[in-house]
Amino acid sequence: MTKLAPLLAFCLVLLACASPGSPDTVPIGAIKVVGTVHHYTIEGGFWAVRGDDGVTYDAMGGLPADFQQENLRVSMIARVRSDLAGIHMVGPIVEIIRIQKI
Repeated sequence: MTKLAPLLAFCLVLLACASPGSPDTVPIGAIKVVGTVHHYTIEGGFWAVRGDDGVTYDAMGGLPADFQQENLRVSMIARVRSDLAGIHMVGPIVEIIRIQKI
């Protein structure tokens, strides 16, 4: 056990010195999307982000009210939720981690 103490101390020092990620850092398992907000009238209407990559991203729970503006350019960090199904059927459902106007 005493041989592990220096290794444990070294690991704790490394963790303490680690800096948090920058705002542009994409967490593991997430994607960065740059695109345009659109309102779709199918299935009662909803807001989604049409990415510059041609994919429409359906935000689970919907887009925050501040981002519900037609043709608004946004950048978002999101996690694709392939474990969920929705009624919109326009593209992958995503869990928004961070979204900002650009």
